[in-house]
Amino acid sequence: MASTTIDKLKPVGRYALGVEWADRHESIIPYKGIRRACACDTCTVPEPPVVALQGEHPVRLEQLGGQSLFVVWADGHETILLTEELRAMCRCAHCAGEPEYPISGR
Repeated sequence: MASTTIDKLKPVGRYALGVEWADRHESIIPYKGIRRACACDTCTVPEPPVVALQGEHPVRLEQLGGQSLFVVWADGHETILLTEELRAMCRCAHCAGEPEYPISGR
């Protein structure tokens, strides 16, 4: 499905990931949100550990089979997200349900 197929990943400033999707949509997703979406046992304990600021910067991003994104963080932690989960993190006007206020026009 084009809406969950990644065409290109790129850093946006120091704090966010830019995602160009196959359906021509573009997302800017803060690294902090991606890190907090990690579903591993360490990150989902009732009181998740405070993530050090350096840990919120990826050192490696890799697409796995076109349906997942593998992230290695600066503190050595690893996260795997489905591309569907990543797309759901987009908070642009269109994705947030306010298409009459688009930023990119898409």
